[in-house]
Parts: sequence; structure tokens; C-alpha cells
Amino acid sequence: MINIIKKLFNNIFSIQDYNKTHILIKFIGIKFKFLKYKFNLAKKQSPYYTYKKLYNDITKVPPADGELRQIQLANLVLLDELDYVCRTNNIPYWLDGGTLLGAVRHKGFIPWDDDIDVGMLSQDYANLVDIFNKSSRDDNIYADLCYGDEKSDILLIKIKHKLCPHLFVDIFPFYNYGKIINSEEQIKQTKNIKRYRKKIKKDICSTKNKNELFVFFQNKMKNDIVSNVENTENNESNLVWGIEYNHKWNNWFTNHDVIFPLKSIVFEGKEYMSMNNPDAFLSRVYGNYMDYPDKITCGHSLYKCDDEEFECIRKLALINNAVR
Repeated sequence: MINIIKKLFNNIFSIQDYNKTHILIKFIGIKFKFLKYKFNLAKKQSPYYTYKKLYNDITKVPPADGELRQIQLANLVLLDELDYVCRTNNIPYWLDGGTLLGAVRHKGFIPWDDDIDVGMLSQDYANLVDIFNKSSRDDNIYADLCYGDEKSDILLIKIKHKLCPHLFVDIFPFYNYGKIINSEEQIKQTKNIKRYRKKIKKDICSTKNKNELFVFFQNKMKNDIVSNVENTENNESNLVWGIEYNHKWNNWFTNHDVIFPLKSIVFEGKEYMSMNNPDAFLSRVYGNYMDYPDKITCGHSLYKCDDEEFECIRKLALINNAVR
């Protein structure tokens, strides 16, 4: 009887670890994720909340320092290797998301950020792991299919380092939608894609093998999302994010001329590939991206690395400073 009561109670309310930094609270079937106490405390103590109060101009916020800066510089080693592999193999890529935002607004990392985001066409994305691992000049730097976390329904290619598991470059696939649609239709179709993704979430979560899940995502995109509109003759069609990642934004589409032709952009003192019109992309995704965000995150890696990993990160950061 007691076990039945416990089980019933747990179905109504439960608290459990979600990952290293978060707990998961379930209440009558609704899930909530919260930062654990020490990570929440560290977030509240972030100096950037003070900067937000002191600086009217976000571009004047000082860059990161200390361990966060070392993580940023170490991640640049991974980006440099990706840039080398892509240029060597004629693979177009572009700085994406917060990395593109940082390049435009800060000429480098957003001061409180510590990862790197890159975009790539799906046909290049499909072959990247093999190409990268054959072309990488450093045996410790490799491309791999990675789940978002241990309870995730996302799967992305990441550039990783064997000795520093919390360093990474995220790569997001963009698919050719096959035609041009206006903004209103883009938002409508994005809602349909999100509903579809929710519908197949059980299938996503039940596919445990990473390679099988990778093929599953690509097939679903090609057969169910773009199959009815794809026109390979239309080289200027809209591009749409793949369902490999569950983007929170209300519009997953990007106009062709926003991304192509690619151009260069300076990020941390070096030129990388960029979208053709970063302002159009950033304005659509972030709104007024030259203003402070409502929330300032505590980074992806800063509080997860142990002493041994940080020693490796410090060495990579020194290498990065030496070659730039």
C-alpha cells in the first residue's frame, strides 16, 4: 500500500537530477528545469549583471577574463581547425547564432558566452564527420555526432577535443526548402514543423544509436518537410533549419540572399566565413540585438570542468594566443 502511495505521489510531483547543472521538477505531468543552487548562485554573481546596470552601450562591456576567457580561447582552436578543414575541402560554412552576434557586436565572443555556433548546408553536413576526421591536423580534435545531453531529443555534429570534453563547436544544418515563401508563410510553416517534431518525438527518443538517429533526422527532413516543395533547379530558395535541433525561435526560415554569397567577418582578430547579411539574420532571430538580453547565462562549460581538464584548456589557450 505504501509503495502504491509513493508511486502515485511521484506521478504527481517529483524532483530529480537532469544533468550536472540542472534539476528536473515534474508536477502533474508538466516538467520544469532549474539550475542547481551553486550554479544559480554563480549566475547571480556574474559581473555582467553589474555591467548591464553600469554600461548603456553593450559594445563597451569588457571582454571575459580568467577561466571563462581561457575556455573561449581554447574553443577558438577548434574553430580554427574547422575553418582549415572546410576551406581545404571547399565546404561552405558560416558563423551562426551567438557567435555571429558576438562577431558583429563585440568583434569576438559575447563576453559571457563560451561556445561557438556554425551553420552549414545539409548536403555538406551529411559528410562532415568523415571528411573532418580524415583532414584534421590534430588527432585530439575530431568531429562527432553528439546528443544534447543524456535526456535529449537533439543530435548535432560537434567539433570536440579528446582531452577537453566540455569544449565544443556546434554545427547546425540548413536544408534547401525548394521555393521562396514570405515571412507570414515562413512562420506558419515553422509552426507545422514544430508540431511535426513533437509528433515524432517518441520515435526520436527511442532511437538510441546515434548513426541511425542521424539518418532518421535527415530522412524525415527530406521525405516529410521539403519533399513536396524541393526543386533542385531553384538555387535561391529559402533555407530552413533541420529538425536535428529543436530551435526555440518562431521562424526557422532564412532567405537565400541573407546567407549567400558568403563573406568574411572578423572574430577574435581573425577572419572567418560569415553570412552575406548578418544584420537581417540577427534582427529576425534576436530582435534588437544591440540591446542587452533579458537573461545573462552562466556559460555552457565554466562550472563543469575539473582541474585536469582546465589544465588542458589553459594549454590550448596559450597555443591560441601564440598563433594569433
